[in-house]
This record gives sequence, structure tokens and C-alpha cells, in this order.
Amino acid sequence: MAALTGCGVFVNEFAEGDYAETIPEALLEADLAITDAFASKGLDGFTAYLAVGIDIDQTELSEQALADMLRIVVNENDLPADQMLLTVQNVEGDFIDLGQMVERIAPDVGTNYVRDVDLTITTDEAREIVEAVDRQR
Repeated sequence: MAALTGCGVFVNEFAEGDYAETIPEALLEADLAITDAFASKGLDGFTAYLAVGIDIDQTELSEQALADMLRIVVNENDLPADQMLLTVQNVEGDFIDLGQMVERIAPDVGTNYVRDVDLTITTDEAREIVEAVDRQR
């Protein structure tokens, strides 16, 4: 145990949590037209991140639905990682362009975190998106 006390990277890499069960369960229980969801831990070099994939039974995703999804992910995440990668696939099997949505919703978050269909953001940026949608109501 003494060998691990000085190295937080190893602690985070081997950290366990309930996120892999609680996030998908909470997403599926929400009234958001979600048909399937998963959450897993990924590593980018020495940085751990939360990966979340969501399938919906619609062709479009509303800004409110994205905010609700992000709220659930943030609230249910017990993985000690600040970065999250989110993908949403529609009923036709196409990935939703989350980057365009984020540009409209919260331009201050920026699109430099968007790679193809993956939205890579921090927990604070997810909260900013949720707050921006809440302000629009």
C-alpha cells in the first residue's frame, strides 16, 4: 500500500465505482427516449476519462434532452475523472452532431472539444451546458 500513496495516477487508474451501472440505469429510467446506454472508463495516456454512449429512438436530439442526459451523467458519476466523452446515436444508426448543439447552447464552451461525433468535455463544461439550457427556458 505504501508504494501507491505517492502516485495518484495509479489510484485513479485502478479506481472502481458504480458508474458503469448507475449511469446507464439512470439514463434508461429517465423519460428521454433512450433505448440503450453504457458507461465505461477509458485512459488517454495517464488521464482517465468517463466514456458514455447513448442510443435514442428518435432521429433528432433536443437541447433539453442533451442537458438532461448531461445532468444525469454528472450526478451519477463516481469515477474520479474530470473528462467525459459522450456519443449519442439516433434510431437510424447515425451519430448526432453534438458539436453544433454545443455551439448553439453554450458558445463559451467552444467546439475545440469536439472530435467528429464524440463530445469531449470536462464536468464543469457539462454543467455550463446544462445551465445554459436551463436559462433558455
